Amino acid sequence: VFIGPNVSFTNDRVPRAFNLSWKITPTLVKRGSSIGANATILCGVILGEYCMVAAGSVVTKDVEAYSLVMGNPAKHYSYIDKMGNRLEGELNG
Repeated sequence: VFIGPNVSFTNDRVPRAFNLSWKITPTLVKRGSSIGANATILCGVILGEYCMVAAGSVVTKDVEAYSLVMGNPAKHYSYIDKMGNRLEGELNG
């Protein structure tokens, strides 16, 4: 797993100064994932194996394995291989 500088992981989807029922919401970062600088990962999401989150992105939903996501909110841009190279053409199965 690679985590770039200034990446933020949130721990509460509804932060309030006073909340008696507050609980930490776990986030899962799977093997081989890469997160670019200044990205924000909201709690409760799963980052799939070998996915890549572009710098500055805000991840609000689960990210598929071998996916490149970017933007605010982060959206699927492409599929990639383990080295981060963009895959061309259609994928079957």
